[in-house]
Amino acid sequence: MRINYNISSIIARNALNNNDTRLSNSIQRLSSGLKINSAADDAAGLAISLKMNAQIKSLEQANRNANDGISVVNTADGAMSEMHSILQRMNELAIQSANGTNADSDRAQIQLEIDQLVDELDRIAETTQFNAQNLLDGSFAYKGYTNTENIKVMSYSDGVSSGTYSIKELKYYHYEDTIKDHSAYIDKSPEGETTHEDRYAAASADMIKDALVTEDEIVAGAGMKGFPDGAKVILEDENIVIKAENDFEVKLTLNNRKAIDASGVTTTSTATYLTTDCYKNITVTNQEGNVKYNVSELNIIKDWGTNKAMTGTPVSTSIHTGSTEEGLRHLTEDFADYFKSVDPDNEYSVTSCTVNETTGEITIGYKNVDDLADASILEKNYTFKLYQEGNKNPNGTIAQTKLTDYLYTHTDTVKTEYTVGDLADDTQNINLNLTGIGPMRLQVGANEGQVIQIEIPALQTVYLGVDDLDISTEEKATEAIDIIGDAINQLSSIRSKIGAYCNRIEHTITNLDTTEENMTAAYSRIMDVDMATEMTEYSTVQVLVESSTAMLAQANERPQSVLQLLQ
Repeated sequence: MRINYNISSIIARNALNNNDTRLSNSIQRLSSGLKINSAADDAAGLAISLKMNAQIKSLEQANRNANDGISVVNTADGAMSEMHSILQRMNELAIQSANGTNADSDRAQIQLEIDQLVDELDRIAETTQFNAQNLLDGSFAYKGYTNTENIKVMSYSDGVSSGTYSIKELKYYHYEDTIKDHSAYIDKSPEGETTHEDRYAAASADMIKDALVTEDEIVAGAGMKGFPDGAKVILEDENIVIKAENDFEVKLTLNNRKAIDASGVTTTSTATYLTTDCYKNITVTNQEGNVKYNVSELNIIKDWGTNKAMTGTPVSTSIHTGSTEEGLRHLTEDFADYFKSVDPDNEYSVTSCTVNETTGEITIGYKNVDDLADASILEKNYTFKLYQEGNKNPNGTIAQTKLTDYLYTHTDTVKTEYTVGDLADDTQNINLNLTGIGPMRLQVGANEGQVIQIEIPALQTVYLGVDDLDISTEEKATEAIDIIGDAINQLSSIRSKIGAYCNRIEHTITNLDTTEENMTAAYSRIMDVDMATEMTEYSTVQVLVESSTAMLAQANERPQSVLQLLQ
């Protein structure tokens, strides 16, 4: 029996301490509901659970980000829907203006509404915002730059990977027409001056030549990217477009306000003569004034323009007076009929036709058909002038001194060649730096790089091609119908792309919800306590604690038995 060291008491005390610790831990788990309350509970489990918890929180925020992306897309689509309605209205107005029942004054009134609608399209494109950020002005379009001020990158597609592309040489031919229109009649104004009208055609792009650097031509280590093999350069609405397979498209615009290569400037002129509708106002009269032809039957002016170009040289006797499909005949047949009407007893054939451009006289040489084989028999000549009805000459016509007086339209065409780069000098290459930066990046995942890029092109009228829409004449209104149609198609394509973004983001949100659910379940299995199991543990430990306390009390009473030995 021992007094100083009561081993039984020590054993009971240790058991009580252990059971009390277990009871405390069980109470903590039951009160918190967590299996792991500190690193001491499960170090590895705590490390895993903390990473899982961070991912779950990130997924929750990514879900909110994706929903914000849906809001952005819906905002942009709503604005584009109204732009679509405006373009549809502009199309209606262009069709209305193209109708021949409208006078120019009517078209001027329609043009006023067109101008306002164009301004509204620009306003919508430049002011549509989400969270103080512009959506439709190109802020979220792919950014691209060039090493020359003469070429700008307008846009490029998702299929173009970022990098620097090079063009050795780019030639661009631009035609600008100055058209002068003269009235079909030589009318006199109240002041006695001849009236006419001048108008100027819009400049038009015609042709492009290129020398693209392709993938096979890239020198290793040059830091360049090559255009795909088979890439083609075309013109679309005066924009330069480089296209290839797999949705590769780069759209450029060239600064055509000055000739880059002045030596390439040439000037050409073309002439268009009176149309058939105007022929009814022209007559052919012999010098004596007793024979008159209507030029709708004797259609020679058109043939001078297309076959003889007003040079004054003899015209072939096989020249047509008009298309045979229209039932018109050869010049020789027309005059042969005339001569037969004058001399019914003989049949004549036209052997020559000479035009004096200075005097406007036309001389027809003819022979009797029976005399054609005999070169010694001289041809007879018939000379006449052209007259245009409508003036106060005694015979009701006015003689013109030159054939050019019958000119209906005259077009001066200035061809300007622009050259950027130099095929023989690589230092002059056109470099396109396509950054791949610009679209709105939606962080829709818990980790870096888990993003969706929303690219919204600039939608100002200059990019839609309707910034200078003119419906002031029937011809221009007709052209405007196609221009507006192209703009509608372009906007529809962008809206389709926006709709695809929306559908993709909705799928992303569904996937985030599913991932978050599964991650939360895994986290719960690690962190949450099993209440049934823990209650069993608690009940067991509680009994053990009470038992240990009783045994400790009994062990502490054992040294009292030593007093029995001292009595």
